[in-house]
Amino acid sequence: MKQNPSRILLIFFCGILFMPSLVLKSGASPDEERRELWTGRLYSSTYRAGLCIKSNGDLYGTVYLRQINGAVDRYTIFGKIDGERITARHNSGHEFRGRFLSQDMVQGRLTLKNGYTIDVRALRGPEPEMDEFCRLAQQE
Repeated sequence: MKQNPSRILLIFFCGILFMPSLVLKSGASPDEERRELWTGRLYSSTYRAGLCIKSNGDLYGTVYLRQINGAVDRYTIFGKIDGERITARHNSGHEFRGRFLSQDMVQGRLTLKNGYTIDVRALRGPEPEMDEFCRLAQQE
């Protein structure tokens, strides 16, 4: 079965959506979390990635990918922010590696499990009002 690179890319692209200022603040507890919403376009699809980032740089979240026909797919991701670098994975084997260009923009490369690579860029959106993204990711 052939996989849709744009769909897979968006899933991992969400993992890209982290900012360097999320690194540990002095005195922050290891369980403290920050929530981020990142958005973007990939080919003919759009996505929203809600990330929950712990003060130690660990992250997890949920990505909603809306296809041109209106169908929405949901994916969970996990990863790490280390300074300006970010790594995120989906349990299928896809991986994103990127860096922050600014606090509101991330750029990197998504490598699919079959070796296909896609360059991606994401922009910070408004802060999520609900913890839906984090709650859904924890349930899986």
